[in-house]
Amino acid sequence: MESGACLEKRSRIEVKNVRNYVIKGNICYSISGSEISITENGYAVCEENRCSGVYQELPEMYEKLPLYDYSGKIVIPGLTDLHVHAPQYAFRGLAMDLQLIDWLNTYTFAEEAKYQNLEYAEKAYEIFVQDLKESATARACIFGTIHTDATLLLMDKLEKSGIKAYVGKVNMDRNCPEYLCEESAEKAAGETERWLMSAAKYEHVKPILTPRFTPCCSDELFEKLSAL
Repeated sequence: MESGACLEKRSRIEVKNVRNYVIKGNICYSISGSEISITENGYAVCEENRCSGVYQELPEMYEKLPLYDYSGKIVIPGLTDLHVHAPQYAFRGLAMDLQLIDWLNTYTFAEEAKYQNLEYAEKAYEIFVQDLKESATARACIFGTIHTDATLLLMDKLEKSGIKAYVGKVNMDRNCPEYLCEESAEKAAGETERWLMSAAKYEHVKPILTPRFTPCCSDELFEKLSAL
């Protein structure tokens, strides 16, 4: 159970510079694939930023720890989103009637091309990260775009937000619009290596190699990414 995940108006508790603390509330979490445990007006004890136990009555040994009182609220573990495209957030829910290729060509590729402009990326990613922070999601695996600097900007914002994430600079060098197609497998791999080196500074946000999918990536590009 990830600590610090109390939802009040779908937002997390702000726990800064505190590694040991107690959360009081209606503690709800899964104990198996088919069972939910609910401890009403219970206590979740967090040690070293991880939940070490849930109790109906707070043990005496924890009574001096800082207490975050969310009585009457539901406290759940932070959720994990295994697949989310940050640049697609701007048009979420649109054109669900289209087939994948038509949807990509009409909406997705045109939107992602805008992230070459860092001023646009700054505004769009700020909205995405803030909304993600105020949701139930505490961890995520996130696609960026092919643009190295914009992807690093996204990672900067996620690092500051406290969300733990894997983020990918997208790679694609074929079967996509010319305005969004990387010039060659060699240059794509070179930019990816530059991005990996620049992303080594983050504590909570880590890079993950992200070929978009097979139709958009040449065999040569896959081989170069594999070498990285």
